[in-house]
Amino acid sequence: MADITTVVGASGQTFVVTVNGGQTQLLAQQYQTAVSNLHTSGGLDSYDMVPGDNSLSGSNAGHGLISEGGQFSLTDSTTQYVSIGSYSTTGQDTLNSAVSLDLSGSTATNVSVLAGDWAGVTLTAGNQDGTFVGGIGDNTFNGGSSTGNWTVATGDGNDTITGTNGNNTISGGLGNNQITLGSGTNVVRSEGQDTIDGTTGTDTVTLLGGSSVVTLGANATVYDTTSHNTVSGGNNSFITGGSSSTYFSTGGLSTVSGGLNDTISASADVWQIRGTSNSITASGALTFLNGTGATTVSAGTSTLFGASGLDLMLVGGSASSTNLFVGGDGSETVSAASSNGTLHAFAGTGDETIIGGSASDTLVGGSGSATLTGGSGAANLFALTKGAAGGDYTITDFGSAAGNLMALYQYGLQNNNGLANVLASATVAGGNTTIELSDNSKITFVGVSDLNASNFNLS
Repeated sequence: MADITTVVGASGQTFVVTVNGGQTQLLAQQYQTAVSNLHTSGGLDSYDMVPGDNSLSGSNAGHGLISEGGQFSLTDSTTQYVSIGSYSTTGQDTLNSAVSLDLSGSTATNVSVLAGDWAGVTLTAGNQDGTFVGGIGDNTFNGGSSTGNWTVATGDGNDTITGTNGNNTISGGLGNNQITLGSGTNVVRSEGQDTIDGTTGTDTVTLLGGSSVVTLGANATVYDTTSHNTVSGGNNSFITGGSSSTYFSTGGLSTVSGGLNDTISASADVWQIRGTSNSITASGALTFLNGTGATTVSAGTSTLFGASGLDLMLVGGSASSTNLFVGGDGSETVSAASSNGTLHAFAGTGDETIIGGSASDTLVGGSGSATLTGGSGAANLFALTKGAAGGDYTITDFGSAAGNLMALYQYGLQNNNGLANVLASATVAGGNTTIELSDNSKITFVGVSDLNASNFNLS
């Protein structure tokens, strides 16, 4: 929604500037207040700027007004405010001719520009600090040769913003904006479908519009509040995930927090925290904390801490890949059936389903009930530890691989014929054998009717 900002022009005439977008309106109000206070106190000299060079001398702050199209430049140290719009008695901003304003010759320490031009404004910054509010139209801010600190906000047009090598606060309104960041510390608020590039500075980007493409360097922070964004970050980057977005980590270590149905790819190591139904690929090490939903993981190595509702599928990897899974509360499913690596899984307190792959896996029951499948191929180790167990356990394929072992720790079954007594009390029914331990743990070996002492490892 467009808004009219009114300032006092030359000779006391009414000068209006049209802005749209929340951030432009806020900055326009601040600009209007500053100019009004200076005018009221007699500390402001307003004048009409003309195409070409413009300068003003005097002890008061200068306020230049542009009400026609053309190329303008400032060459003084006095002009601190520039308004681009129309003189009006009806409150209508009629300027519809492109304006170019060059501040590279200005020696003022700070310049604020409020622009409302339906045909758009191109501003070239010098080494001063400043504020540029591009209210309407397709605007361009050129700060690439500047070292100043700038605040830039544009409206609903398709804007092009090249930040300075100082510190920038940039707000792009609705539209398809191209934002290029410099080497300073930059904060970007993106409302449109934007392309944002910055690999040399320290950047924080908030995505509000969706379907943007963001490429940043080291130490970047991205808050994805929408969906279908594509974000690349360098070493030590941090991304708060959105929905159905794609994230690339190009540095040694990055972190993605949250997210729903996102795709995460890392060229080295990555942390993924509290995500839901994400697909994660890491060439290096993955640390996965409290994730849930239907999740796919392929990593060089992985350390995985689950949460209730996790349905984890481990895929790919190499024979040297190692995956460590630690279950949490609630129901969880972990499958390494499509993984080439080794799985070491520790069930949690809920109902767990854990499926190994073709490697020699270790599957440890927790205090809840668990269904354990070792997988095809190499021999697997199944284990319970007294004090951490106590549930009902089903081992679906204990007899499928030669050398499968059931480890029972801290039960003392190696003493006083303990294991022999447990086996003597076993129940065999339907081709399955069930044993019960002193902590009320029950283990059912599916398809096994000839369980013997050689199947166990005791300590």
